[in-house]
Amino acid sequence: MRKRRSGLVWILLVVIIAVGGFGLWFWLSSSTIKKSEEFTTATVHFAFVCKDENLAYFIRVDTTKRMIYVLRFPQYSFNPLTNRALDVQNPLEVFSFSESMIESSSNKRYYAVVSKEQISKFSKEIFGQEESNFENLLKRLANRTPKAFDYLFFKHWISTLKPETTFTPAALAKLMYELQRNAVRHYYPEVVTDKPIEIITDGKKYQRVYLDANSIQSIKDDIKK
Repeated sequence: MRKRRSGLVWILLVVIIAVGGFGLWFWLSSSTIKKSEEFTTATVHFAFVCKDENLAYFIRVDTTKRMIYVLRFPQYSFNPLTNRALDVQNPLEVFSFSESMIESSSNKRYYAVVSKEQISKFSKEIFGQEESNFENLLKRLANRTPKAFDYLFFKHWISTLKPETTFTPAALAKLMYELQRNAVRHYYPEVVTDKPIEIITDGKKYQRVYLDANSIQSIKDDIKK
């Protein structure tokens, strides 16, 4: 009888240690993300390049205003107010083009260059259902109820965005968390021409989709409110 009790005590002790160890590991994982510079920074910029559609999305998270601004740009966008052109295949240009347009910057920037297949896989990992449209994915993330164990999966979710990404688990957590608790505004700068215009300068050819100056100014003014 004593042996049985002794065995049960040891089993119970092992279970308590295992549960306690998991609890400590979970707390450290979530605490590391919550206290990270990426997560605590008030203003963070993100860029997503949807290479199958030649579209770029610039996302400004501004917790001081409790707002998230999403700007969509087609390939070869040209801003006549700044005389800057955009090659959406270069995510760093997405940042410089967008930040010069809205006249606001951030020292925290993260990007991902993704295909429709990657967007679908990312969506399935999080929701259990595929969604290949990036804007629909953002809307679903904004309406998603956060789960207690999300902090254990951010690193895995980022793996679906590789290899062309600079996202960290804390950066992804920041984006998902802020989408769920802030208002989101989408902007689509108006274009003067639907198709790219070919420009030849000094013997070099450039393609440009001219953005409407009034549309740009309206977006800039709205974000600065």
